[in-house]
Formats: sequence, C-alpha cells, structure tokens
Amino acid sequence: MSQRIRLLAEVVANRIAAGEVVERPASAVKELVENSLDAGAKKVEISVERGGRSLIRVTDDGHGMGPEDALLALERHATSKIRDASDLLKIQTFGFRGEALPSIASVSRFTLRTREPEALEGTEVVIDGGKIVRAGSAGCPAGTSIEVRQLFAHVPGRRKFLRTEETEWGHIEHGVKLAALARPDVGWVLRRDGAVFWQDTARKDLEERLAAVFGRDWRGSLLPVDVRDGGMHLHGYIGRPGVNRATRAEQILFVNSRPVQSGSLNAALLEGYHNALMRGRFPITVLFLAMDPSGVDVNVHPSKREVRFRQDGDVRRFVSGAVAEVLRGGSVGPLPMPTMTTNGFTPSMTLSPMAHQPAVTLPAREPMAAAVTGGSLELAVESTPGIPAGWRFLGIVDHLYLVAEKEGGVVLIDQHAAHERILFEQLLRQVAQEEVHGQKLLYPVTMEFSPLQASFLKDRVEQLAKVGLGISSLGGNAFLVDALPPRIRTLAVEEFVRGVVADLETGGTGTRKDRKLSEEVIAKTVIKANDRLNEAEALRLMADLLACELPYTCPHGRPTMILLSKGELEKKFGRAG
Repeated sequence: MSQRIRLLAEVVANRIAAGEVVERPASAVKELVENSLDAGAKKVEISVERGGRSLIRVTDDGHGMGPEDALLALERHATSKIRDASDLLKIQTFGFRGEALPSIASVSRFTLRTREPEALEGTEVVIDGGKIVRAGSAGCPAGTSIEVRQLFAHVPGRRKFLRTEETEWGHIEHGVKLAALARPDVGWVLRRDGAVFWQDTARKDLEERLAAVFGRDWRGSLLPVDVRDGGMHLHGYIGRPGVNRATRAEQILFVNSRPVQSGSLNAALLEGYHNALMRGRFPITVLFLAMDPSGVDVNVHPSKREVRFRQDGDVRRFVSGAVAEVLRGGSVGPLPMPTMTTNGFTPSMTLSPMAHQPAVTLPAREPMAAAVTGGSLELAVESTPGIPAGWRFLGIVDHLYLVAEKEGGVVLIDQHAAHERILFEQLLRQVAQEEVHGQKLLYPVTMEFSPLQASFLKDRVEQLAKVGLGISSLGGNAFLVDALPPRIRTLAVEEFVRGVVADLETGGTGTRKDRKLSEEVIAKTVIKANDRLNEAEALRLMADLLACELPYTCPHGRPTMILLSKGELEKKFGRAG
C-alpha cells in the first residue's frame, strides 16, 4: 500500500505557522519589537513603507547575536528565553515560542544584521521565502537590525486579504505605542514612508510616556489607580464615571508589562464600574496588573496576546474591587463638557481631552426625610440642610435641568437622572437592611415562560423577592406574580415582568453578568420622575444628589451632571486669550 502521510517540508511548515503568528504587517512589527525589548534595547527604531507591504525595518541597540546564534534564531522553536517545560510556568519575557523569525522569513525577503557589542564584526543573513540566500560577516553597529521586504510575496493569497495601506498603518502605530506604554524607559522612533511620524525619548515614569502618546491634556478625563493586595498591584488610569466608548478599543490592559486581551479582566472592569457605565458602553483604561508570573498563562495563542489566570476568581475580585474603590473613594466631580477635538494615536484609539477640574469635597451630613410628589412617582428624598460649600443653586431650565454654580464654572444637573440615582441608592440601602416590601397586587397575575426562562427564574425567586418582586412557581413553566417592587406604578404587570426577566437574561449573563441581581433589578425598576420642582424641592434634590455615594451618573451610567468650565465660557464669548 502507498504511503499517504508524510512530513511537511520545513518551508511549508514555517508558512503554516506564519498564518498564526503573522496575520498582518502589524503582527510582524510586534514580534520584532518584542525581540528587541527582550534583547535589552534602550532605543528601538521602526521604519515602515506602504503600510508594511514594501518594508518593515526594526533596529535596536540591544545585546545582538554572534554568528551561530544568528543562524540558530532562524530555526523553528529556537529561543534563548526558556530552557525546559517548567519555564513556561514563569515566563517573564515577551517572546518564548521561537516561531516568529522563521515564520516571518518564510513569507518575505528577510535580512538580519546583528553584532554583539564586544565583537569586531557583525553577521548578516539574507533569506528569500524561507531559503537562505547568504550568510556571512558584515559591518554593522552593535545591536540588531531586521528588514522585512515584500511581506507575503510568497503567499499571494494572504497578500490579497490585507486591508488598505491606511488601515494596516493604523494597526502598526497602535501596536508600537502599546509597546511604548509598556516600556517608558525605552526610547522610540517610528517612521512612515521615510519621515519621522512619532518619537519619544526614554522616560522616567508612565505619566510622561502617557503625555507623549495621548497629548498633554490626557489626564482630564481619567482617574489614577494604585492598589496593592495579595501580591498583586494594579496601577494606571481609568475613565471617570460617564467617560466611556462604544467599543473596547481604548481599553488598554497590561499584565506584567505585556499588552493583553483577557475576558476575565474585561468582566472585572464592568463589575467594578457597576452602575457607572451604560449598557453597551465600555470604560477607557490604561491599566497595568503586576503579579507573580507563575499565576499567568501566556501560552494560550501564538500571538501571545491572550492570557489566562490560574486563580481567575482572585484576580477578578481584586481588579473589580480596585476599580470600584477608585470610583467611589474620591470626589471626582461632574463631567466637563467634551471638546470637539481628540488627541489620540489611531482612529481606533483616541482619548478626548477634557479640561482638568478641581475635585469636589462633600461634607458628612445627617439625612432628614422629606418628600417630592409627582404624577406617577412618590420619591422620598433624603434632604440635608443646605448645599455643600462652593456650590450655589441658580435655577431650573425647561422643568428638566437644574443650573448651579461651583468653583470653576457652571454645572447642569439632569433632574430625571438625579431622581434615578437618589432612588437607586435608597433602594440599595433598603435591600441591604432587608426593609424592602413589595406592593401586593389586588389581582395576582399568572404567567407562562419559555423553558429556558422558567429555569432561569426558578433559581432567582428568592433574590427577586428581596427587591419586592413577588413571583412564585406554579409548577412546569407557570409562575404567579403577586407583588411589584416599591414605587412601580403600572397596570401592565405581565409586560413589566417579562421586560425585567428578558433584561436580566441578556444583561445578567452578558455585559453585566457580575452585577448582583438585586442591583440589576433595582436599576431596571427605577423610573424617571416627571415632577415640576419648586426652588425648595430643587435645592433638596441637588443636596441629596451630592450626598449620594456615586452622584455623577444615573444607575444606567448616564451622567447626572456636566460642567461648563470657566475656560469654555470664555471661549464661547471670545474672551480666551
């Protein structure tokens, strides 16, 4: 019988590996830059032409290689970064798989020039499509320079799937600046089509590098994070409540200085932001998690961007708790009015600069009961004697927006969003004290649910009762609803309950799967007040909002107040110098 199974040629195996390691020009840049950093480089220069199609050149001043290592580095699974299997459990370098160089060389015209600092001459290796064309001595500076020309020239099918030159350049720029954020102590030069596009000298700290990457106004919309616990350290910056984006493009995460993607960290961030974030929106973050390397598995994918944690629950609790602590631990102030300009480094990664405003300090106060009564909602407002120092109530616009003055400008407060926040925190306190009593229905309602919804509901009947939603199983997929949460005024009981269940299913298992169910229900059942407030009621509302634990967003993450700064006013009236 004929032999059907045979070993693939080395060049074919390398091209298959290149399909995973080198997805696009930015992947090649990432791998070469990581090699430079692992080689101890203090300056890295990247030159790109035609979005990486024609040329990628990465030059560093690292420790370089001798002739034997230069050739061996181009063999598959040859690396200086690990020695045995146990090293995979404590990886501290960017690279370790030994696949990048042979994979890139197999799909391009590849030139490696390298010299160790003490050597009199360097080594040059030229490869075309995986085949060595030349290998020998050459004059070159200490360090390593790798040129990749005509990427994917030997696999035209892959080349056809590349995006536009501008798109590929955007991915390259994004990756380089991620590496620059990971290593502020390294100097960087990024050239595009022969001209310097971005450069920065070695910096002494992250703050200086952030300013170089995002612009000098980068801190206006962010809050600092610096929390340590259980051998873990989380530091960096997160967006203030109300500052968010429609995608995760500006959610920048590092683990032990490695830029990563992690479902666990994504979930922890959403849990930490809690009700300070609207559904379908994502926080802005530049966060660095430092921890024991043995607790992180970076060998998940050849790209080395995905990571898993050996103690996943502990990491998630630490990160979510640290974020929540920062959001609740200081008086961050109302959101500034956003400007119309951005100062980011790629179309997919921009931070809108906002003027930095002084923090608001809220004095401790003893709440007193009062009431604001409206058409469909009776809201018990916990009032306080007066407004915090530095604030002055001015009036109400269109029965909807409260106007106040504070140091630094004028604040607009959304009356509806403020009502939601106050009521939300009242109900949370009542749930914590087990003081929530549902409104008994005169005529209980029998409802049938789908099998999946019925199973979902049966596991949550007791939790729903804690927020006043009385629902009990009648067997099978049938349920009896005999009470609604406090302050809910509706005759469409079935529609309301189905809406809550549907929202809990999607929100409770998706972007909000880590939020406590009781808080999720409260967020769903809080309704807006349509009251027309007199001045005394507006003052009480304003005071109670400022006394809330998180006064700057409603339970759904929308801002309750925005600041029109003095600088913005001066610009509007042409007074800015």
